[in-house]
Amino acid sequence: MIYWKGQIINPEDFRVPSYYISPFNVKELSKIDKIKSIPLDHNDMIAKLNSKFGNHKYLINGKEAIYKALSFYNLDKGDEVYIVTSTGNKYVSSCVTNEIEKYCNWSRKRSDKTKLIFVIHEFGVVYKQMNELKETNLPIIEDLAMSLFSNDSDGKIGTYGDFAIYSLPKFFPIQFGGVLRYNNPKFSDDELGKNDLPFQIDLKQTSHFYFKKEKKIIKKRLANYNYYALKLNEIGLNTRFILNSKETPSVFMFTTDSLNLNELKVFMQKNGVECSVFYGENAFYLPVHQNLKRFDLDFIINLIKYFTIENQ
Repeated sequence: MIYWKGQIINPEDFRVPSYYISPFNVKELSKIDKIKSIPLDHNDMIAKLNSKFGNHKYLINGKEAIYKALSFYNLDKGDEVYIVTSTGNKYVSSCVTNEIEKYCNWSRKRSDKTKLIFVIHEFGVVYKQMNELKETNLPIIEDLAMSLFSNDSDGKIGTYGDFAIYSLPKFFPIQFGGVLRYNNPKFSDDELGKNDLPFQIDLKQTSHFYFKKEKKIIKKRLANYNYYALKLNEIGLNTRFILNSKETPSVFMFTTDSLNLNELKVFMQKNGVECSVFYGENAFYLPVHQNLKRFDLDFIINLIKYFTIENQ
């Protein structure tokens, strides 16, 4: 354990803080329990959720939503899913590829084996060439797991494809929950179930509660993002994404050629900060969610400063 400028570095194992990419923390459990007991107008709730997601179903997580969407296409093992990402980076999460591999192969290049296009709107940054993809006449699935509150200038993100995938814990302080939006009228939702299970009823109510705070959530995430940019740029760490006016970040990402990012990842996680290297680039991402206060941001920034000084 080290005491550095009023902050504990490398604390004892059972005294480590917890800063996650998700805004969830243990204090939210009692809040969620109270939210579920708030009386509400069921029809009003459904109307508001439909205005956000169109035809949709709440599922356990985003992975289940991907699996259900892929089931629509009768894919063979020799078929391929062409994966496109908004950053152009070659890395793709196994959360996506593992689900695709249950049906067929995947590729980062389009070929004569390509049966559909899977677009990942990464980290709150939307893919800008959706109209060009539409012109291929191939089916499209949009993955918005990290981009719930982001859109393009036409306001059409989530509607370009047959399906859109959302992951609620990336933006709301809850432990689980995915949404499958289905835009193709030929999709039969029979296997999704006509009646909601208890967890689906709870997810509807809690997400409806937090959607009412959407403007505040977006404002706070952008403020946190800009504060990171200001403070980390001062020590030579460059902001990876310049967001447009309709994009809301799920993380803050910086680039650097001066730090060993794999070692930084180990150090930050040991000190209670969920983070990772954006593999394929000299880039690193941090929590930016709405429940982080200025103290929390400074705590995380000071850890990076300490690591930088110690590794010069």
